[in-house]
Amino acid sequence: MKNIIGVCTLLLLFLCGCSAEDSMQQELPEGAIGLRLIAMGMVEGETSNSESVVNEVEGFRFEGGMLKEVFDRLNPDTEGVCHLQPLQMRGTVYFLANASDIIQKAALQVDKTTLEEFLDLQATASEMTASGIVMSGQIELSTDMTSTSVILKRSVLRIDLDSPFEGIQVNNVKIRNILSTGYVNERQGDALSVNVQPETIVKDFGDTPFENNKETLFYLCEQKAGAYEVELMVTSDDGAWHRLKTTFTALKRNTIYTLKVYGNGADLRVEVLVDDWENGASSESGQVLKGLIDKAASELSEGVEINERGDTVFIPYMGSNFRLVLKAEEDANLMVNGVVEGVTIASQSSSRSMEPFAEVVVESDRKMPGSVQEYIYLDVYRQTVQTGRVVLVFRPNPIGLSGKLAFDSDAVCDFARYIDGELGLITLPEGKKIELEIPQGEAPWMKIEVNEETGAHRVIAGWKPNDPDADGRVQEARLLVSDIDGSHPEVYTIKRQNWGLPVVNVNGTWWCKYNLRGNVKNYSDQILINNDPVPDEQNVFEYLKTCSDEELLNIMGDQYQAGNPEGLKLTHDGSRFYYEGYRTTVSGNFGTMLPTEMAPDGYQIPNYNNYRFFAWGDNCNLGYSEWGVFNNNLGQRMNYSVAERSLTVDGVRYGTLGLYDFVYENTHWAIFGWGHQYNEQEIAPMAILLATYGNAGSSWQLEGYPKSDGRGNWIKFGGQNSSKTRTIRCVKTPVEYIYE
Repeated sequence: MKNIIGVCTLLLLFLCGCSAEDSMQQELPEGAIGLRLIAMGMVEGETSNSESVVNEVEGFRFEGGMLKEVFDRLNPDTEGVCHLQPLQMRGTVYFLANASDIIQKAALQVDKTTLEEFLDLQATASEMTASGIVMSGQIELSTDMTSTSVILKRSVLRIDLDSPFEGIQVNNVKIRNILSTGYVNERQGDALSVNVQPETIVKDFGDTPFENNKETLFYLCEQKAGAYEVELMVTSDDGAWHRLKTTFTALKRNTIYTLKVYGNGADLRVEVLVDDWENGASSESGQVLKGLIDKAASELSEGVEINERGDTVFIPYMGSNFRLVLKAEEDANLMVNGVVEGVTIASQSSSRSMEPFAEVVVESDRKMPGSVQEYIYLDVYRQTVQTGRVVLVFRPNPIGLSGKLAFDSDAVCDFARYIDGELGLITLPEGKKIELEIPQGEAPWMKIEVNEETGAHRVIAGWKPNDPDADGRVQEARLLVSDIDGSHPEVYTIKRQNWGLPVVNVNGTWWCKYNLRGNVKNYSDQILINNDPVPDEQNVFEYLKTCSDEELLNIMGDQYQAGNPEGLKLTHDGSRFYYEGYRTTVSGNFGTMLPTEMAPDGYQIPNYNNYRFFAWGDNCNLGYSEWGVFNNNLGQRMNYSVAERSLTVDGVRYGTLGLYDFVYENTHWAIFGWGHQYNEQEIAPMAILLATYGNAGSSWQLEGYPKSDGRGNWIKFGGQNSSKTRTIRCVKTPVEYIYE
């Protein structure tokens, strides 16, 4: 958001120590972008110069998830001005300050390094403070961009110790479960992708205990969510030793955590004070931005706070609508920098020298669980010199959220598809409780469980086998968060579509009864539970032997090639049968693709072991038994039946089809199919090639021969090329919660 008040053309430049007004006004080369670097500083101004200095900056332009351009060492020229001149005015430019050694080690390459690899850059806290504190920021490019500001956030956090009372001596400080390595760039996820063992860090003051002083103890990497125990050994003025304990509930980048020790005789305690590097301080040494809010003239809504200096406004997460009145010198101009979703800012000019000169109306929506603290800056300029800044700090919702859940501005998470399993983890602030409410008459499709170790609440969506209501209708549940006494309620709604396929449970694996047809992701193309032609009390195998050709065509399903989600339909051109859409080259491989990629949500392609249950080896002749028996490789007793029937399609004989029924503990599971197409001209009608996950070059198949031929019917696992068509018979993806 950029909102300019007054008549002033501002050129936002990269102020790396430059202050000359002439430099600010000179023209930039064609296609260049003027940049101004702003490093976030603490509200109370306790950031040291070394924590704000920018020794060097490098930029990296990504487009389409790939590194396209590197801007090496963006240092100011002789006039103190820096600028970018991208080859293309699109994509995102990520900036890293004071990170040359880390960048060199990463060996980033244009057109080879992906955005995910860049965002995955990791370093130790020592590496991120070796040449000044590493900072990161980014801008989105647009064709009309000529100038902008880059807000840099430090990649580390700082832990200070403050013991202001005489006679209270801190002997050592320990913090447990700290990871020494963290992300250089800010990321949404908090789990490290490398195996880093947590450790205990210690500051021991030895023979000179810490007393009546304040100092920095550690710079640390941002830590994943959890509890970090702190222990201080303290002696009071009477010589008694005390063990003080507290806990960091979060350790986030660009934040200062102060362990403040309070003492009065034997009454000793330690508290954690948290400050962000919120008030932007440019990298220019010695620049101070003054407070500009006229508190008396401003109108604040509930929960909005202004700090003592009058240069920072804290906005609560529940949403606000308030009016700020700003003061400045004559000829001042206001620019709004920053964008926060759900926030609108309207401003207008007011009066004159050292009087209220602008009114700013701020409207903010309620922030959702899992949100982060965000900022908007009200920058004041006199001519081209920045003379002040007000920081709007939008507090995050204190409810922690991770996983697949994401609520919109109406507090609704609508997946608009079928989904089950763990949807997310919810971490409640102290003094809050959560309850689950499912509408009356709705099945208990969701539940909440508490992780006893972390205290987080797991939101779990379940599955009901052969649910007659699994026809795409929407299921809804509400999470009710409130104070322990039920006050201050907040409601968050979760929705999903309820879909399901007819299944049978064979030895703990839920097998689909029918082959897929149509689009593999489209439930509407499939045989659903409420239109199952063979209800549970009937036998699919017996149905297939006696049903009409028309009914058989409806139930057989389609053929598939990996990478193409659309089913290939059996077609006859007057001289031969073929599967319409067959290609000699394919884009995927069932053996190596994700097993869920070619299946409806909640189901997957079976693997070797799933099919192995129905065989006693990799090359088994079932013969022509109407009622055979064998022990499979797992030692279970299996009955089976084999049958064949002919099929005529539109008056043309297709050939003989093989039908197979496996029975385990009185549960029947029938397998059948069209056979498969193996080149542009030919189909093998009795060779059912089954889509199998886990092996790039091999698949399970049922290779049959007519009884008149005498070669039998085989279930076998062997080499098959990826262009041959497959029959897809899914299994249910393992599910944690099954409801009735």
